[in-house]
Amino acid sequence: MNQNYNDWLHLDIDQIEPKPLSAEQKAKLKDHVLTHRKAKKRHSVRFLAAAALLGASIATASFMTMPAIANQIPFFQRILTYFEEDTLPNTYEDFATVVNQVQSSNGLDIMIENAVYDGTNILLTYAIQTEYDLGDNPRPEGFLQVEPTSGSGGTGSLEKINDTTYVGVEKVTPHFNGESPEEIQVRWQPLLFKNNQTNEQFKGNWDFEFTLSQLPTNARLLNQTVKQDGITLVTKSLQQTEMTAVLQYEFFVEESILQEWPFVSIEMTQATDNLGNVYQLNGNGGISKDNGASNQWRTTIYSLNPDASSITLTPEVYYSKGSGEVLEVKKMKPITIDLK
Repeated sequence: MNQNYNDWLHLDIDQIEPKPLSAEQKAKLKDHVLTHRKAKKRHSVRFLAAAALLGASIATASFMTMPAIANQIPFFQRILTYFEEDTLPNTYEDFATVVNQVQSSNGLDIMIENAVYDGTNILLTYAIQTEYDLGDNPRPEGFLQVEPTSGSGGTGSLEKINDTTYVGVEKVTPHFNGESPEEIQVRWQPLLFKNNQTNEQFKGNWDFEFTLSQLPTNARLLNQTVKQDGITLVTKSLQQTEMTAVLQYEFFVEESILQEWPFVSIEMTQATDNLGNVYQLNGNGGISKDNGASNQWRTTIYSLNPDASSITLTPEVYYSKGSGEVLEVKKMKPITIDLK
């Protein structure tokens, strides 16, 4: 960890003599706070704390002034600005819970910036600072653990943005027994980070834990059925929050199909609303029963336009004989869902 950063974390404020600010210093500090502040919820706590110092006195230390703190702690920069637009919902920053937990181990500083739980998915953004070369797209090992749950699946990405800094996002879909709980406990213990170019591993001891509350959800029952080529697809419900919409669907595969293709799955691959907006779909996977004859799956749509009155999705059927190899793909009839 950067020595100045380490000193700042262990700074004993009680041992520092308060020093009143001059009018000029107050003006500069106020200007610094206001020009760096964005009108977003996740920044409010940090900047209110800084603004509170304006009417009082400020603790000073020889190695750091208040405007220098952000420079000494690179995690305080806007992590979200480094992600592609379709990586996260465009309202993610408005609804995410501020976590801002920092832990250091074996020369790697990790900060979880914020996270959100919509009842189906957990999205988490984080950053790493290190002098080690983790490669362009390192891979973390160690899944998010969620309580209460019977298991989970998910994806993630981690990208190098400069010589010492990496930003990442984890997307996890827990499998709950019954309805989604209003509050969950999340724990993340990364075991290591691997440089995929050199296969070098960087181990450490990190252990993050925090609580997330479910976003307010509006569920719309659907029960629309499409039958095609021995497969029956039933859309069950659409669960909407102000950030995402999660489509729950089931599909049933006839035995004659499974004899030729033991592994059949259906993904929603295209989504367009009545206004012409096109949306990215994030498959959440699901549960398969009866040797593949009965399946329960989900897919997430990011940032639906609030003015849209309907959305049309195109299902695709993937046929496989095993080993993860898809041998045949067929499109099914599009499905239109009323949103009003």
